[in-house]
Formats: sequence, C-alpha cells, structure tokens
Amino acid sequence: MILKKTPTVKKLFAVAFSFFIVTGILGYKEGYLIQKEPPKEVDISVLPGLQFSLPRFHVVPGQQVVLRFTNTDDMDHNLLVIRPESREKVVDLAAKLGAEGVAKSYIPETGDVMWHTSVLHADQTETLSFTAPSEEGVYPYVCTLPGHGHVMYGAMYVNKSGEMPVLTEDKAVPHHVKNKVHVHAETKNHPYELIPPYYYRLYIDGASPAAIAVHLPGNISFCWDATPCQMRFVWKDGFVDNTELWKGHKDAKAKREGTIVYRETRPAVLTIGEQNTTKNPPKFKGYRITDAGYLEFCYIIEGIEIFETIRELEDKNGIVRHFRIPTLDDNVVFHHTEEKKITCYYNGIPLPAGPLVLDKKNGKQFSVEFRIEK
Repeated sequence: MILKKTPTVKKLFAVAFSFFIVTGILGYKEGYLIQKEPPKEVDISVLPGLQFSLPRFHVVPGQQVVLRFTNTDDMDHNLLVIRPESREKVVDLAAKLGAEGVAKSYIPETGDVMWHTSVLHADQTETLSFTAPSEEGVYPYVCTLPGHGHVMYGAMYVNKSGEMPVLTEDKAVPHHVKNKVHVHAETKNHPYELIPPYYYRLYIDGASPAAIAVHLPGNISFCWDATPCQMRFVWKDGFVDNTELWKGHKDAKAKREGTIVYRETRPAVLTIGEQNTTKNPPKFKGYRITDAGYLEFCYIIEGIEIFETIRELEDKNGIVRHFRIPTLDDNVVFHHTEEKKITCYYNGIPLPAGPLVLDKKNGKQFSVEFRIEK
C-alpha cells in the first residue's frame, strides 16, 4: 500500500521526526550526564586502634557506588552503611544481640541499616555495590562489633554540591580524626588520647551482656548494667583492656584493670513507696550524653521514670550518683551495700546501715556520694 502525502500525513511525519530529534538530544544529554558521573569507587581498610582508613567521602545523589572493604587488622570487623543520625541507635541494637551477635554478624534487624558486609577476618575483602540515596544527607558507616561502634565510624556525604565541612569541625567523624592526636598503638588500646568521661558497651565479668563501662576523670570507673538498671561495681586505678573482645572471639570479655572499691549486691537500689523490693522488673529506656559528656541513664521502676547521672566527686575520691524523678508521687527508698572501702553520704551526712527514705518532695531530685576511704 502506498501512503499518499496528504497534509495530514505530512503533519504526522513532521511530529514523528520532531519526536526522534528531541529523543535523540535528550538521550545524548542523558548519556553525557552518565559519563560525567561515573561510578564512585571507594576503598576502605582498617588502621590500628579501631579506625577506618577513610574517615569520609562524597557521592552525588543517585550515583552508583562500589565500596570495597578490606580488613587489614588482626581483629574482626564489619561495615554498615546506615541512615542519617542513626549510628548510636544501630550500635546499641547490635550490642543487645548478645549471644546471637556472632551468627548475625552483629547486624541488627532495623530499617536504619541500608547496606552491610558480613564480619570479615584478617585480610578478607567484601564489595558493596549500591545506588547512592536520592535524598541528600550525611550517611554514617560503622563497625558494629562489640565496643567498636563508638569510635570506629565514618561518613558518606550525599549532595550535589560536593561540599563537606572542614575536617576539624566535622561532627560526623570520630574525635581522633579531627584532632589527629595519636599515641603508640602497641602501648595503648587506642591510637589517640581519650579524655574522660568515655564509655564502652561490652561484655565483662560481673554484669549481663547489656553492660556499659564508663571511665571518669580521676582514674575512677564504674559498670552500669542495663538489665537490672543499676550500677554493678566501681573501681579505680585503671579501666578496661578490650583486646580479646575487639578480636571478635566468641565469648570474649573485656578485662577490668584496677581495684574494685564497691560492688552492689542488692537486687534493687531504688524502690517506690515503703517496699524493699520491686514488684515488677525495671525497664531500661536508654541513655543520653549530657553537654558535659556524661551519660544520663533512663529507666522505669513501677511505672515511674527515673534519670540517673554518675560523675566523679570534685576531689576525684569517689563518685556521686544524681537522681531525677520528675513524676514521683510517693516516697522513694535508696538502698546501698555496705563496703569497707566506701562510705555513702547524703547531704554531707554518712548514711546509716539501713535504707535512705525520702518523701516525694525531696525524692524528686537528690544525690548520694560514694567516698573512697583512705
């Protein structure tokens, strides 16, 4: 059949020709853009002292990323790329995996984890290939093995401008990267000088797998256990050796360094009303870091929300436990274990052997000092 070139047919030819021209131009431009933004290849390894070799990198939204992670350390490590502002949450969830952590590669089940490797042993490499998020932001990457995630992390900047803050002012990278203060890795647990207070989520004798060890100014430390929601013990003249724990060995625990001066033996330190025990187990809600760098723990006892901060005494000869109970509407009772090396004080007066009972007015906010006897 021969198609006659009527005015209508001519118009159809013109439209079709224009379509192919426009499509060709757009295709050329799209191809040009693809060539302009080739896949981003990123190589990350491990430096001594829980450091990623690359503290941060930049990608364009939607760009293809090929991330090769090589474990150049003798400890086990993994690498998770996670959603903005979720690092501490993901690290805490990984720590709560407990005995299941090894089987799950310390990767918690949460939507905040976007891409991840498995746990890599020494000299192993794994490659992640993904498309960068379309939403601009700062996407952390972190190692979630026990004790690693609070210091071993970096940042993937996703934006069109390519801008990143000055490294020394970048809040998305570890403290030691910004300050570049290093010490000999063979004589310290860390490649940089840690300034108390600082802490680790870890496994340690005398506490559940939900333990948090905190080192305070004055070379005094304490272990907080999130399962019973209480301070387990206090020690001085040292902190912890995490060497075996960081190697990723099964059932490995941190080694406490120093001398224990107080060990809590009571099942409940705080009770509400006139009770000596709690009817229901306490519930741990989490913690926050105060402006001064101390941890404020939050937990619930008998439906009452309690906030607790533990700091060193001004003369560094012990600790002070500060409690806030904003919604208290009954008496609160503070129980303590008698120790020869520690004397407890309330308002400057030594506590008797029995419990400290405070009415709802005085119990909404109070402090107890634990002084080390010389």
